[in-house]
Amino acid sequence: MKRLSTALLFIATLFILPSIASAQERQCITNYGQTACGYHCVANYGQVKCANTPSGACKANYGQIFCTYFNARRAWNWPRASCLTNYGTGDCGYDCKANYGQVKCAKTPNGVCVANYGKVECYD
Repeated sequence: MKRLSTALLFIATLFILPSIASAQERQCITNYGQTACGYHCVANYGQVKCANTPSGACKANYGQIFCTYFNARRAWNWPRASCLTNYGTGDCGYDCKANYGQVKCAKTPNGVCVANYGKVECYD
């Protein structure tokens, strides 16, 4: 039984660890002479942007790119953020909400956002 569990652990290590490592590797992309390096990079209409941590995110919409720029020391082990866009505006972070063209996201995983009466407020 111990041999079987050791073999399964070895096989899991071969297949799972490379995908985790590659998901957190920095990358550089170039588009129309613009180059950016970081994580989850996006190119759109000649712009290029990247998040600054593996837990960050980027999204392109209406010719703009929205990315997270977290305090790298704090955010390195946070869960992956998301981005939300609405009517050409956008934001990236956690618990993102949109309302009447306004978009806001909390800046930490423990934050929360509320959308009501045409306003979006976030609290961290």
